[in-house]
Amino acid sequence: MIYIFDADKEEEGIFEVKHSLPYSDLESLSVEDKQRYQYLGWPLEFSHTLEDQIGGQIEAGFTINGFYEDHQPRRPLSEIMPLYMATWAVKL
Repeated sequence: MIYIFDADKEEEGIFEVKHSLPYSDLESLSVEDKQRYQYLGWPLEFSHTLEDQIGGQIEAGFTINGFYEDHQPRRPLSEIMPLYMATWAVKL
C-alpha cells in the first residue's frame, strides 16, 4: 500500500494517490529519477500483491505458520497503518 502515494508529498503529511498497485520503479520513475537513484546508490523498489506473496508461498508448498506486520518510525503513513509484513513459512 505504501507505493500508492506520492512519496515526496507523504513526507509533508499529504497522502495523494499517484500510482496503481502493484508498483514498479522501473515503470513509474522518469529517466531522470532513475539516474538520480543510481547516482545516490538508492535501490529500485517494487510492490507485490498479497495474492502473489502469500498465495505464491502456498502454491510452492509452504505452510504459513505465522504472520507479522510492522511500522516504520518517523514515516507519516506508518501512523495510520502498518507498512510491512512478514510471514513465517515452512516447506514440508
